Amino acid sequence: MLGEPMEKLHVGKTEIPHNIFLDHVRELGSSSFRGEHYKLFEHNCNTFSSEVTTFLTGCGIPAHITDLPSNVLRTPFGQMIRAAVENIKVNPASRSDQNI
Repeated sequence: MLGEPMEKLHVGKTEIPHNIFLDHVRELGSSSFRGEHYKLFEHNCNTFSSEVTTFLTGCGIPAHITDLPSNVLRTPFGQMIRAAVENIKVNPASRSDQNI
């Protein structure tokens, strides 16, 4: 749908067992990464990816990725869309019965 990624990065290997990883992701989903905490420019999928990558490997994702939203905001287009985008609320229905 969106085509090939522009960049693929090897971020390391992990020794974290699958069940520990799933517990961690569930905890994130019920705390700091609940839907209502999502903010496109400050607390987004890149933030989540970096936190999970840090948990798994000890290293986050590179700053040139995590800084993309703030880089967009420094452009005239970013300033133009900021107010409209910040007013979008994300609050998905509770899916506590969902299996990961």
